[in-house]
Amino acid sequence: MRPLGLIAFVLLAALAAWFAVANRNAVIFSLDATKPGAAGWLFEVPLFEVLLLGVVAGLVVGALYVLGRQGRLRRALKAEQLRAERLQRLLSEETLRSLPKP
Repeated sequence: MRPLGLIAFVLLAALAAWFAVANRNAVIFSLDATKPGAAGWLFEVPLFEVLLLGVVAGLVVGALYVLGRQGRLRRALKAEQLRAERLQRLLSEETLRSLPKP
């Protein structure tokens, strides 16, 4: 690992540890918005876990979006490459036909 990358990693790890300690108080996390008091959908977790779960969920959604977008662009690029190869073959065949025969 490069020294600058190692320094950045250590600083981010220290920041994450500080964040976790500062937000370690338990909060009630409910997955049922219609009945906030439903016992089956309540979880008591530290606040930093809820916040980090939101960050991770955002990263996953963003990664899936980018992956889908890249897939469309890759298909379009492949189609254009095939078209360019076909046109190159046609051009070379046409050039060979137009040369005078000895």
